[in-house]
Amino acid sequence: MKRLHFLVFGTIFSVIFTLCLSTNLAFATSNDENATLRNNDSLTQSKTAPTIPPTIQDPKNTEDPAGYWTKEKMKNAIPADKIKNDEKKETNPEQFESSLIGEPTNISDPVLPETNNNINEANVVVPSTAGKVFFSYGGKDYVCSASSINNNYKNLVITAGHCVHGGKGKGWHSNIAFAPAYRNGSTPYGIWNWKDARTFNAWINDSNFSYDQAFFTVFQRNGKDLVNTIGGNGLSTGYGTKQPDVRIFGWPAEKPYDGQIAYYCDGPTTSRGWFSSDAAMSCGMNGGASGGPWLRERINQDLGYVFAVTSRRSTSGTPTLYATPNSKDVKTMFDQMK
Repeated sequence: MKRLHFLVFGTIFSVIFTLCLSTNLAFATSNDENATLRNNDSLTQSKTAPTIPPTIQDPKNTEDPAGYWTKEKMKNAIPADKIKNDEKKETNPEQFESSLIGEPTNISDPVLPETNNNINEANVVVPSTAGKVFFSYGGKDYVCSASSINNNYKNLVITAGHCVHGGKGKGWHSNIAFAPAYRNGSTPYGIWNWKDARTFNAWINDSNFSYDQAFFTVFQRNGKDLVNTIGGNGLSTGYGTKQPDVRIFGWPAEKPYDGQIAYYCDGPTTSRGWFSSDAAMSCGMNGGASGGPWLRERINQDLGYVFAVTSRRSTSGTPTLYATPNSKDVKTMFDQMK
């Protein structure tokens, strides 16, 4: 049996849930969405963050220079995970296998931060490279999980596709921000505002959960890059559903959790079944954990290679998290991020 680990005191306990990972979001497409899309192709689409007028920025808010994300807004953000019925197929597994998986490859390697950033001792056990993603849509604020990824530009974050776009018939999110090592309202590394977001057209047009992955870049903070500040995970593609010694990080926010503490699950992953491209792990995390990294070949407690991100969970039986392993198309999307 897998165990759910609480990242403050290292206490280990098991939890059993029968709820699904999420609540449905009723999103409407923004009127200016098409005007802000760029660099689109048949595989992915991107959106650029709007320029924030200096008059709107809040110089007193040192955590979030854009001035939007207050501690109260972050605390009250709604888990933004997607409901998915277990019995419904997401993809034709044979088609996915032949066209997407590719050869097992480490696209980038994990890297430690450049310097010790003197964070609170209470936060030492919280992973610096993982955190919460906050965003807005339809007048409401939502939350997911995410992690930093090492690349040449040092400001890249990976999360679930539904954490940047609502999927079929819906639209792009706004006010996207990454809060690494978030704990009880504390953001020891500050809040990093998004610059560009990108996800697959198969997610945008069809809500295809085999393509429920996304990247977004962030602006520098105080002249420093994200990865140089907190470290960055490596990225793996082409690895199968069955992997040993995997660690999943997330910030579950539905009862009995409140989204204020990071948790992780350890263990091997398995294949979900014949009619799915998913990897699976028995784990009791719930809404708010979507987008969290699935790490293989960890080099320390919170650094490794991200080979998948949490997409959803089971709706019955043993509580289980699901994620489609990164394919060669994820590498293509990675290469598009600058």
